Amino acid sequence: MDSKVKKFLIEKKGLKKDATDEEAETFMKDGNIEVIDCEDNRGDEAMNAVRNEIKATKDELNIRFDAVETKIATMATGSKERVEDDPKCGYKNHIEFFKDIIQAGMDGKPSERLLKSQEILRKRNAVGGDEAKVSNNPDGGFLIPPIFLPGVMVTDPQALQADTGRLTRNIPMDAADVYINARVDKNHSSSVSGGFRVYRREEAATVTASKAQFEQIKLEANSLMGISFATEEILTRSPSSFAALIQTGFDDERISKLNYERLWGTGVGEFMGIMNSPALITVAKESGQGADTIAGKNIVKMRARVWGYNNAIWMVNQDCYEQLTEVHITGTKNDVFLFNPARGIDVPDTILGRPVLFDENMATLGDKGDISLVNWREYLEGQLGGTSFQESIHVRFVNNERAFRFVIYNAGSPWWRTALTPKKSAVTLSPFITLAVRG
Repeated sequence: MDSKVKKFLIEKKGLKKDATDEEAETFMKDGNIEVIDCEDNRGDEAMNAVRNEIKATKDELNIRFDAVETKIATMATGSKERVEDDPKCGYKNHIEFFKDIIQAGMDGKPSERLLKSQEILRKRNAVGGDEAKVSNNPDGGFLIPPIFLPGVMVTDPQALQADTGRLTRNIPMDAADVYINARVDKNHSSSVSGGFRVYRREEAATVTASKAQFEQIKLEANSLMGISFATEEILTRSPSSFAALIQTGFDDERISKLNYERLWGTGVGEFMGIMNSPALITVAKESGQGADTIAGKNIVKMRARVWGYNNAIWMVNQDCYEQLTEVHITGTKNDVFLFNPARGIDVPDTILGRPVLFDENMATLGDKGDISLVNWREYLEGQLGGTSFQESIHVRFVNNERAFRFVIYNAGSPWWRTALTPKKSAVTLSPFITLAVRG
């Protein structure tokens, strides 16, 4: 920069004395100070004249350049003003716009200008107008944060299967193997007490000695375990407690798993299910009974074979509901329907006075086990220790993940080894009754 100009800026315009040439040029630009303004009256008049001529030439060239740009834009878009660039979409005022709308309502057909204006408005709404609004993210929608309610929506696992563990007989377990002494008393033909007998006798006479037989029921606890992993990022950043979600999920799965094993378990490394119990009674289908049906006589015969009906419940697959609503027996005057649908929250569905529990673990309609009558008080269940839910940072430490482990040790089994034979009947009874296949 010329030293005279810089000196003038320092003395007359307030530029800092130690300012660099670049800072001086920026200072002139920000203050709209021309070089000619920095010359004093002692400057060469001829030089000033040249500068003025150059400045005038520059201004003229800028004007011509702007004119050329305008002409190019006009050639690209047409000589007429584009309707799309008109904020009024071709209307002079709002009165013309309203007239078009009224006329369109009378004619049932909008004018071309109205259709064009609506198309333009739709495009403008799509790309965003000059207003801030939440309907378009770049125009302000990003500034309105979403709200997440606490918790996670889930279906209730017990909506299709209740926890049958609440109905079984609890056995305390202080060791992995627990033996329970039981009396062998399932044949009542001569004794109801497992072999003891009593007699009437004459004075001074004696009676035949008797004794009871016993057996042992074994409950062997096996582990039930679940494993899950979660990154430290989701554990620390999630607004919901992710660890609590994992624990709740494992607990729901525990209930479902044990519900299934109480019905279908093999007894090897898991619960023994009632469907594999040696005391299970399977009621045969009726002669000529159609496939995938439930007859009134099926229900009556199942009721007749159960032991402890006052504690029994009907376990049914949801597929059976339609059939159950039609189950009846023929009376002397009218048919008697055996199924009584629920009447309010406190009155459940019942069959012959006992509750009906619909459970998705039961077999589908027509298969063995689609409907059963069960006295769960005769099912033994124990748990060794409590439920363990632990977490560790060490298993996948290098992955920055945490491991979650769920473990319980428990056992479950029907304790009846055989069905019961009544004193005056050859028809056996059992706490576990199911209906045979109807295929």
